[in-house]
Amino acid sequence: MDVDVVVSAGSQGRKRRHARRAKGAGQQHSAVVALGLFLIGCGPSSPLQGVDVTLQPTSECTLTGQTTRDCEDETVLAQQSIEGRWIFERGDDGTSLSLTTQEGRTLPGLLFTNDSSVLTADGCSGEGGTCAFTRRRFESTDANDAGCRRFGELIAMGHFGPDDNNRFVGVFTDVNGLDVSQAVDPEGCGTPTVNELVFAVDGVVVDDAVLARASVE
Repeated sequence: MDVDVVVSAGSQGRKRRHARRAKGAGQQHSAVVALGLFLIGCGPSSPLQGVDVTLQPTSECTLTGQTTRDCEDETVLAQQSIEGRWIFERGDDGTSLSLTTQEGRTLPGLLFTNDSSVLTADGCSGEGGTCAFTRRRFESTDANDAGCRRFGELIAMGHFGPDDNNRFVGVFTDVNGLDVSQAVDPEGCGTPTVNELVFAVDGVVVDDAVLARASVE
């Protein structure tokens, strides 16, 4: 299976990240076996696995136009956090994966061995264990809205193990923006912007795979 693994980049908004094209069916098979055993041994004998996560914002930036970049103070971000439950669901093929976040948004993805042969990025940079990579992109263009294009991308990646299979550590990135380059009336769209919010994710596996309501501090 080949999956384009591209994380929104640094110069265009809130700190974009890049990763190589994900390849390697052999490595993915090993990862599936490892995480399959983990799910059965550490939780219910079903493809569902709940993880109680804490999301700590590490970067929040907005790019306005082509030149103005404004980022939130890191000391302010350090005082904020989001807690909730993520649900990981293995596909019937054992390789595919879907993640439901604490907000109920579903991101498709895949599993592979976290040994740097498939992906090298924060959360899956070869620490060992099994990596889960999920992503969802969306965009819309409304002819009644001057042809403005609104877009977004959610990316969650992280690893289980190797030392503690009951812990998930990773990164969650939320990007959204406004593109006027193809608009019929660019001025009617407003100023093009790209917003990016990056979270460090720390989670603990739970026996209950029921989606929990998120809490914000």
